[in-house]
Amino acid sequence: MTLHIPAHEFAVGRHAAAAHPWPWRTGLLLFVLFAMANWSWSFNQRWYSTSSGQVEEMIGGISEGQLVRQVAFLLMTAYAIGALLVSGERGVKLKWIIAYPVVLFVAWAFLSFTWSIEPAMAGKRLIIFGAMVGMTAVVLRQFDIRQMAEIALIASSLTMAASILNELRLAAASFPGLGIWRFGGVMHPNHSGLNACVLMLACLYLRRFNRGRWIVVLFVLATAVLLATKSRTALSATLVACTVYLLLSSRTSRVAVVLLLAAWAAAALLWVSSIGDSVDISRALTLGREDLKDADVRKLTGRTDIWKFALMQAAKNPNRALIGYGYETFWTPENVRGVSEFVKFKIPEGHNLYLDWYLELGAVGVGLFALMMLVALWRWSSAARLLRSPAAALAAAVLCGTAVHGFAESSLGDASLPTMFVYAALGGAAILRPDEEVGV
Repeated sequence: MTLHIPAHEFAVGRHAAAAHPWPWRTGLLLFVLFAMANWSWSFNQRWYSTSSGQVEEMIGGISEGQLVRQVAFLLMTAYAIGALLVSGERGVKLKWIIAYPVVLFVAWAFLSFTWSIEPAMAGKRLIIFGAMVGMTAVVLRQFDIRQMAEIALIASSLTMAASILNELRLAAASFPGLGIWRFGGVMHPNHSGLNACVLMLACLYLRRFNRGRWIVVLFVLATAVLLATKSRTALSATLVACTVYLLLSSRTSRVAVVLLLAAWAAAALLWVSSIGDSVDISRALTLGREDLKDADVRKLTGRTDIWKFALMQAAKNPNRALIGYGYETFWTPENVRGVSEFVKFKIPEGHNLYLDWYLELGAVGVGLFALMMLVALWRWSSAARLLRSPAAALAAAVLCGTAVHGFAESSLGDASLPTMFVYAALGGAAILRPDEEVGV
């Protein structure tokens, strides 16, 4: 059997470093665009409040959107179209057996506009989805995996720096208390945790090419930020992703790698537990968060109630089991208000990536998503094993982290920098360059 692999994308030699300088322009561009789209300088640590006024404010934001965010994605769309119209340096073709699930999923998402329960909302969200897909295509066309990791490091490190500065500003004005406080900076803590995850993976991979201490410092700082966000899902995804990357790329004993990461996880839990007066395993499981001190961890701190409400609402129209309610249109203001009342805190999503795809695109959509995840993961993990490729190991790690994170969060379905690199890992698995194929 012959497996065709784009060898250039897995290159790790010095020649690649000399031929491809750091892609600063693209890294800065993505940093600026996602800052415009997702940041809030006035973000404070009252995100956990459940007053009706704040729920209505959140609903208003869902209904109306933000002008700066809309401009950001229109600019992204314009840039992507322009870049795709310009001839690339290298010809690109697809391995269609891998590309089919990706193409079908994207097509199904756009087709869902025709049966959406809120066409206006679906249309706006699909413009953003199209911008993300287009920008991902530009990145895949122009850069190899090493350069994508450099782009990730540039954009995520600048985002982390801005978050730290803004968090210091907010803390100086009003600090809510260590048990309540979570590091957010310019985003929700869960999104800041994912940004730290992206930075940590980029540092791990790029350390192979640059032995400077600054990469180690960035990794340590990103680890501290990840812990400070108290995001259990981001922490779990990071642990899984780092473990997969080290197991697939390292020549060190796999047992030693697993033991090292297990020790790191235990240390993280003990650090969180030490926030209180004594070590408490339930406190560790909630990462020391006072807002969850009365939560039942067996119910995943309210997530099972969210899922119950969503499925009850979806069951009211069984005819939509296959096709869903339309791209990002299940969580209408009515359903957001209903689930917030049902679970007694404000929430605008299903807190489960697979559930949200089912609600939006039906069994067909979530099936296509699962298929493209499995096919891409098979390809990257095969390349990592057969070619001993750290680049392929990095892509496999991104997908494994995504798979774990998706069971309790929907964040990696949002339009953000981490999501774009998930798209790149999915789409990149299908790309072949005719002059770079190798038989294995």
